[in-house]
Amino acid sequence: MNAMSKTRYSYVDKNPTRHGKIRYYLRRYGRRIRLPDDIDSEEFAVAYWKARNAVEKERGSVDGPDRVLAAVKQNTFRWLCVLYLSSSDYLRLDDSTRAKRRAIIDSMCLEPLTLREGDKRLIADVPLPLFNAGHVEGLRDRKLKTPFAADERLKVLRQILDTRGPDGKPIVHNVARTVKPFRKQTEGHHTITPSEIERFIQHHGERSKAVLAMALMMFTGFRVSDLAVIGPQHRRGDVFHLRLFKNRNRTPVDVVMPLHPILGAVLASYPVKGMTYMQTEHGKAYSVKGLGNRISDWFDQAGLPHCTAHSVRKGLATDQAHNGATDLMLEAMFGWKDGKTSKIYTRNAEQARLARHAIDTIAWDGIGAKLLALGGER
Repeated sequence: MNAMSKTRYSYVDKNPTRHGKIRYYLRRYGRRIRLPDDIDSEEFAVAYWKARNAVEKERGSVDGPDRVLAAVKQNTFRWLCVLYLSSSDYLRLDDSTRAKRRAIIDSMCLEPLTLREGDKRLIADVPLPLFNAGHVEGLRDRKLKTPFAADERLKVLRQILDTRGPDGKPIVHNVARTVKPFRKQTEGHHTITPSEIERFIQHHGERSKAVLAMALMMFTGFRVSDLAVIGPQHRRGDVFHLRLFKNRNRTPVDVVMPLHPILGAVLASYPVKGMTYMQTEHGKAYSVKGLGNRISDWFDQAGLPHCTAHSVRKGLATDQAHNGATDLMLEAMFGWKDGKTSKIYTRNAEQARLARHAIDTIAWDGIGAKLLALGGER
C-alpha cells in the first residue's frame, strides 16, 4: 500500500516505492504529474511551477490576487509577498525566472521566526510595521553556508519590499536596502584560452557535433539559450538576425550579426535538416538545459571541466578587445546596453597596450646599457 503524505508545496504528494525511494507528484483537478526526486532542488521548483501553472490554466481557475489575499492575514510579510507575485515587475519575468523567484519566496515564508525549540511562528506572519532589518539579516544569514543563495534572498527581499500600492507609493520602507550582501568575490567563469580550444577540437574531432557547437560559440559569442535556437531560419545571406533569449520579455535585444567566413565554412560542412544547427541524435532541437548539460559533458570529456559555454563567450570578448575592438563594437556584437560589461574587456586590453608602450619609454639615461654590458662580461 502506498503511504501518501503532504509536502511543503501545495497539492504535492510523496509516494514511497516498494524499493524505498520517494517519488513526488502534483495532484490537482484529477491530474497526476510526476516531479523530480529532489524536492529541495531548483529543478524541482521550476518543474513544480510549470506543471502547476499548466493545470491551473487548463482548468481556467488560476488564483487571482484578490482570492489569494483573502486567504492571508492583511499587512503581514506573506500578504506583501502575494502582492509582489501579482505585480507587473514579477509577471514580466521569464517563466523560469518566475519559478526560481517563487521558490525563494516560498522558502522564506516557511522560515521560523526564531530558532528556539517549540517556536512555531513563521516569518510569513510578521506584521509589516514590525518587519525590520533584523528579520532581513536573519533570512540572509540562514543561508550563510551558501553565500550566493544568501545574496539571492536579499535581492528578492529588496524587490518584495519595493512593491507599490494602488497609489503608486511603496507600501513599506525598504529596510532590505540597508542590509549588505555577502557578495563573495570570485573571478566568475573561467576565460577559455586558444590552447584549450585547440585541445577541445583535437579531442572531439573536427567533424563532431561538439566542434560545431564550439565554432558557433567562438564566432558569435551566443549564450546557450541562443545557441539552442539559432538555425538556418535566422540566416539571411551572410547575416544572422536574432532576438536574444535573455530579457526577451522585458528589454528585448535584436542583433544583426555578419557571418564570419570561418563559421560560414564550418556550417557549410554540416548538413542541417531541421530548424536549428544544434540537434540531438534523434534530429530534434535541444532544450536550453539539455544543450547546456551536453556542452558541459563535452568539456569534461576533453579534460576541461573548468570551462563552460560562458568561458568561450568571455574568451571571444577578450580576444576581440586585445585586437582593437571598441566598446561600441563589443556592445553591438554581444547585445550589451549599459556599457559597463564591454569596458571590462576594453579596459583590460587598453591597460595591456599602454603598459607595453610604457615599457618602451624606459630610458634611465642609458644606465640600462651598462647592465647589458655587465651581462656580456660573464
